[in-house]
Amino acid sequence: MSPFEQVLCIAQEQLAAVARGDLLAATARLDERAALLAAAPPAQLSDADTLHEIMRLDLTLSSAIRQRMVEIRDEAMDGQRGRRALDGYGHPPPPRLRVLDAVG
Repeated sequence: MSPFEQVLCIAQEQLAAVARGDLLAATARLDERAALLAAAPPAQLSDADTLHEIMRLDLTLSSAIRQRMVEIRDEAMDGQRGRRALDGYGHPPPPRLRVLDAVG
């Protein structure tokens, strides 16, 4: 099996992980793919279909990663808003000044 075919198999497994909702497992394979591609010989014309399929799958994977990044950002922003709201309730109002009239 050529390095490009191995990368295609990994890309298919990554897409299956994304379909299961396991983006962490999908992204954990990126280093493995990088190592295969770094050691691969130059691509030949016969590799074209395999490379096109890898790129097609990568578009789906990159969209899933992007979507999760947006969700994480939104969750963080919601958390900050909630924290600010709780902080507002956490501080008691300033004490009222008590003024006593002098009794004479």
